[in-house]
Amino acid sequence: MGIGKTAAKTALKLAENETIVTKTSDILGMLFPYAGLKKRALDMYVSDIENSDLPSESKLIAVLDAKRTVKKLRNQKNIADIAVNNAKEGTDFTGQSKVDEDWLEKFMDAAGFVSSDKLQLTWGKILSQEFETPGSTPPNMIRILSEITPALAQAFKKICSMKTIIVEMNNDGYITKAHHLIIVPYTNNNQRLYKTGLSFSTINELETLGLIKFDPLNGYNVNGISENIESTVLVYSENKTDVITGHEKNKLPVGNIMLTPAGKCLQNITPIEEISGYNEMVKQFMLDKKVKFMSQPCYKVLENEDKIQVIKCNS
Repeated sequence: MGIGKTAAKTALKLAENETIVTKTSDILGMLFPYAGLKKRALDMYVSDIENSDLPSESKLIAVLDAKRTVKKLRNQKNIADIAVNNAKEGTDFTGQSKVDEDWLEKFMDAAGFVSSDKLQLTWGKILSQEFETPGSTPPNMIRILSEITPALAQAFKKICSMKTIIVEMNNDGYITKAHHLIIVPYTNNNQRLYKTGLSFSTINELETLGLIKFDPLNGYNVNGISENIESTVLVYSENKTDVITGHEKNKLPVGNIMLTPAGKCLQNITPIEEISGYNEMVKQFMLDKKVKFMSQPCYKVLENEDKIQVIKCNS
């Protein structure tokens, strides 16, 4: 049984006896007691105040404060549980983890104010990712997660779904390079992107938030793309393959948006969805940037669990 399932199962037995508490503390380590809190204990916290002998006004103030505290603790517990249950096998949650204690305290304090189920899932997966690779979360991620709205999160999901693979292949059919890229073809496609939820103002909000860089005029290039008679460059997106026959030397346009380090961190845990007509938008963007394509593509790129294969058509 993985650490996530083990910790979750143990947490359910928390507070039944001292041995279980100790065992849970050992397993959860830095996330204890967040992932070890029991709903019954939280409910009793408010109930004890309501049944106390405090004066009515004092009791009212105490109950309001307790309810705020309980709400924050429940949010923290949910996010901690998500982190534990989504962690890779063998993830270290113990006191030996190299996760920075100050960072974790700031993260969990901010997590207490996150009540949305969807946003809690994002927070939990980011926390899980940090325990899997301590120090990998950019410093501004806590602020970004605290400020992002569900609408902006959905827009960012659209950007993460615009995945393209640029494949370089020699004449012998061997892949020499494979570039996994996010290409957002904003130039001359802004109206089509607007219909997907990526308006100019929304994109600017994501840039202000710190997840992306946006150049609506010139866009960005990927350097180091070969342009010689012994190399074939393939563009694969939306299960379609196009063959490039010419482009500016050592450069290839790759859209108007680049992910920041925080954006790449969030991309790792963001599910993707199909963007209808995406391949057509990418090709038109590149054509506008003077990239030339083969009229009848003779290759097909196949992707299976991040493994890239190229086959020649009619072979």
